[in-house]
Amino acid sequence: MPDHHSKQTSPGMHQPDWTMLYRKATTVGCKPSEFEQVLDILEILPYRDISTAIVPVQQAIQVAESLGREDLIHRARLVQADVFGRQGRVAESGRMIREINAWAEKHGYKHLLARSHRLLAGFFRRVGDHESALEHAFRGLQHLPNDVSQTTRADHLMMLALTLDEAGSFEDAKQRFDEVLQIAYSTGDVQFALYALNNMAYTYYDKGDLEAASRMIEQIRDLSERHGFPLIALLLDTIAKGEILLGRPEEAEKTLLPVLTDPTQRKLSELVSLPECMLTVSQAQLVQGKLTEAQAMLDEARHLCEEHGLARISVQVRLRQAELYAASGKYKEAYEEHVLFHEEAETLRSSEREAKVSILQAVFEVEEARKNSELFREMALRDPLTGLRNRRFFDEHLDSLLAKRQETGEPLTIALIDLDSFKKINDTLSHEVGDTVLINVAKILSVSAAEPAAVARLGGEEFVAVFPRADRHQGVELANRMCRAIRNAGWSPITGELPVTASIGVHTVEGNDLMNRTELLAIADRRLYTAKRSGKDQVVAED
Repeated sequence: MPDHHSKQTSPGMHQPDWTMLYRKATTVGCKPSEFEQVLDILEILPYRDISTAIVPVQQAIQVAESLGREDLIHRARLVQADVFGRQGRVAESGRMIREINAWAEKHGYKHLLARSHRLLAGFFRRVGDHESALEHAFRGLQHLPNDVSQTTRADHLMMLALTLDEAGSFEDAKQRFDEVLQIAYSTGDVQFALYALNNMAYTYYDKGDLEAASRMIEQIRDLSERHGFPLIALLLDTIAKGEILLGRPEEAEKTLLPVLTDPTQRKLSELVSLPECMLTVSQAQLVQGKLTEAQAMLDEARHLCEEHGLARISVQVRLRQAELYAASGKYKEAYEEHVLFHEEAETLRSSEREAKVSILQAVFEVEEARKNSELFREMALRDPLTGLRNRRFFDEHLDSLLAKRQETGEPLTIALIDLDSFKKINDTLSHEVGDTVLINVAKILSVSAAEPAAVARLGGEEFVAVFPRADRHQGVELANRMCRAIRNAGWSPITGELPVTASIGVHTVEGNDLMNRTELLAIADRRLYTAKRSGKDQVVAED
């Protein structure tokens, strides 16, 4: 959900145009008053679309530094902190926001103080401290100057509504959501209206008021259709969940399936929501008695959770699996899966408590957290930037698969993936943009490589995928699917005119071949080099 979890509107409602933002944010030498107008828009941009915010915030920091205004530098850095938090760099984000908040309080910059309190509310929500989140949300609105834009006020009201909702103050939360809607309608901001309706729908789900939730869903669809504003996966998932609760699972499945088809055409904005969407579709299929389809969808959700270490959703997969076993009459398996669900749920709660302590310690400079928990052992096998498995995990995993295939004789395909012209992205744009590209490529590869495949980041811009039981034909098709998915992801909000493509080298081990890991990687690497030398953005599977 956007920071969480319509009525008749004027014909003039629209999606704001960011062209002016890009133009002004890149103009070193613009007047401070003009730049402040840019920052007014930029401060809300990560909430609207984090991908669109990454490049302008880097440029805005450069402009602020050229102007020599410390308050403007802190405003731009505060937006950067917001981006970091939404990318999962929570401790780093929290430290930056806290430092800027202290500076603003010391120097009496009211707008900066209000914004930093609002972002501290978001930080504390991410670490599960709802009481502190509510306190900072109140302060954020309290310190907000009277002359701020209506959109900024709506953003602060939205955060307060969310924290009130999580504190159990439903009526107070609804009042703030209504205020957000009024601002959205009066300013013609379709996106803010949709997000407010989405969050209100979740509030009504929590209260068990399905009739009110149904009204929110109808308004979301109506607003989208009348203003030609396509619904992102997150909003469609909200609608589908409501349709299931309202006893319309067929409609729920129909709502979400288009988001889950053809992995080569999925856009960046949809990738984060896919595992949650898959869980929702599997529930809709289970309710309809479509057990085979539900199992296939659940297997894919489990695969994505394993690839990216999505522990919270993985626990829900366990629960759904238990329900599927029960519906299939496999009561012993259902019981065993339910036991595992409870065990993993408790482990997750413990890990989240430790992670929360670790983050708070990092932000508030307390002694280092313990590193002996299951959470930190898991982190040691993951790439910290992308969340994928790392080289250490992959080497052990591939050795295990090769040993197993010597017994079974089943084929195994490996694909080495290297991003084309990645240095140009880093040098032309920034390393922050490069990191964002890597994070999104990791998600694309995981979605494109269906279970039982495994994807890892070897380092830099190089990734690897291994496909157990995939023969040469299947392996090449899977690699081509990855290549297309990267090419078609819609990179312009992040990289502008610079394309993002990949070259892939593929090799398959079949029959009695006793090739080891080093030999296998060497062949795939040679073919990757051939793909690069032959024009890039392609798959090479033969010498």
